[in-house]
Amino acid sequence: MTDGRHAADILALGATDRFDFGSEEFRRLVRRSRASAFQQPEWLSAFYRHMAPACGADPLVITGRNAEGGLGLVLPLLRRGPHAIEYAFLGVTDYACPIVDGDLPVDDRAATRLRRFIAAHGPLTIGPVHRDHVEGWRSLLRVEPRQLDFGAHSVRYGWPYPAWRRLNLGSRRAASLDRKARRLNEAAGLKLELLGAADMRGALLAAADLRAGRFDDDPLRTPHGLEFYIEVATNGAYSGLTRTWRLTSGGAMVALVFGLAEGGAFRYILLACDYASHARHSPGRLALDHAMAAWAAEGGTAFDFTIGDESFKADFGCERTPMYEFKL
Repeated sequence: MTDGRHAADILALGATDRFDFGSEEFRRLVRRSRASAFQQPEWLSAFYRHMAPACGADPLVITGRNAEGGLGLVLPLLRRGPHAIEYAFLGVTDYACPIVDGDLPVDDRAATRLRRFIAAHGPLTIGPVHRDHVEGWRSLLRVEPRQLDFGAHSVRYGWPYPAWRRLNLGSRRAASLDRKARRLNEAAGLKLELLGAADMRGALLAAADLRAGRFDDDPLRTPHGLEFYIEVATNGAYSGLTRTWRLTSGGAMVALVFGLAEGGAFRYILLACDYASHARHSPGRLALDHAMAAWAAEGGTAFDFTIGDESFKADFGCERTPMYEFKL
């Protein structure tokens, strides 16, 4: 710092259970930070409105302000039970990332003060943390993480996209998907639609029905999880944070793909497929293949399948990235 003051002297820490993630000061902070799509106002506002109360979790938002009172730090946390606190994860926030002003210095004294402040509220677990966000947490807390037993998976596009797609999928897999798409198109027409805000409730209600019985603890199959995703998808359609693609044949939904846009990367979150009608057409892989092409057409450079080590991700040429957890 040019004036010789320490970050510890200017970082005023606070904790609240009522934080306005839609406020302009928070939006300014997010723009100045390296926060991921999972820390955007649309995501966090809906998370604390729907997910936290339904899961019996109390909000605990740690804030830090600079000497002029400007917001420089936000840690979105939860209290579950009388002692432990955790990052705002609840099975839906794939990447736990601190929201810190890039111009706010955090030296050893500031990190010590922050650790002590957090410790007064209870032991903290932060995760899952993508490798790209490890250094941010390490510099903020001055502690080391442990590696988790699952990873995140993503693929970076090459150009020209059609030639890269065939190389990435392999000629046989690409040809198989092309044949299945042609069969559906010849039978009843095949169309990929980018949905608007007005379409979200109906589309996600239909998606929830299609996912019935397919996944344990599926948040989309709970009333609070469904409303959470509807709110994020609707508000994100207005702001540009989200993309929701619906693949249809003969006007009926074959599959739906939902996720978050972050710079050149698309963070894929939800997939719902009509396997009863289209199992032989591999509707999930078909929809993801079409969504990847649609994202490339927007200028996207990477498709992130996020956390989980499902084997199908390798079919799309994904590389695995380790995930981590911090504890205080």
